[in-house]
Amino acid sequence: MPKPSQPNLPGVQPKASTSSQKARTGQPSKTSPPPQDKLPAGQQQGYVVMVNPKEGYGFIRPSGSDRSGGRDVHFGLRQVEGHKTLRPGQSVSYYLTRTDKGVTAIKVRPGSIFSIPYLRFLLIGIAMALLLLAVLTMVLDRPASLALWIGLWSIAFSTATFGVYWYDKMQAQAGGLRVPEAVLHLLGALGGTPGAFVAMRQLRHKVRDHRFQVIYWLIVAAQIGFLIWLFFLR
Repeated sequence: MPKPSQPNLPGVQPKASTSSQKARTGQPSKTSPPPQDKLPAGQQQGYVVMVNPKEGYGFIRPSGSDRSGGRDVHFGLRQVEGHKTLRPGQSVSYYLTRTDKGVTAIKVRPGSIFSIPYLRFLLIGIAMALLLLAVLTMVLDRPASLALWIGLWSIAFSTATFGVYWYDKMQAQAGGLRVPEAVLHLLGALGGTPGAFVAMRQLRHKVRDHRFQVIYWLIVAAQIGFLIWLFFLR
């Protein structure tokens, strides 16, 4: 037989459920916290994207398959082994842990000195230019004219500078590791200003950066002054 329902007695309200009481009083019901993603185990690889020495922290961008969720990883400068100075773009290895600030990198170990972008991109640009210069001198059978040597030097460094500008443009569009502006200017000062000019116009790169343009044209003016002194005033 079905169980009879309790009669509603006068002046007696039926007992509400706990969830109904919490809904009326606005008290949130207890729910279990969402599960957290499991952190990758073992040593991770990445490169520094930002360092704030005054505040004592920075961010690392995981590289390759180590990157999870597309987020940069926070780290404290105290976690850098040997308390070495880190620079944006420098490669590092590290381990991941979870703190009250979220996912954090610990045991941060700086990469080799050649991973510093200032040195790496500069060496790549100079090596490309010198290799091309060697090829040109062999083709022309070691030209003896100073003007021709300067022309070949400028062609070699302009070609290498154009390549570095092109790489920096591609990295800017992809959000990757950029070539430091100091490297671009130094390659131009070594003789690559014609290639830099072509790259800026053809690739539409750095043309709206007024500070960059001012430094570039100052380098061009210094080079023109040097050539005038070398060929006409010496």
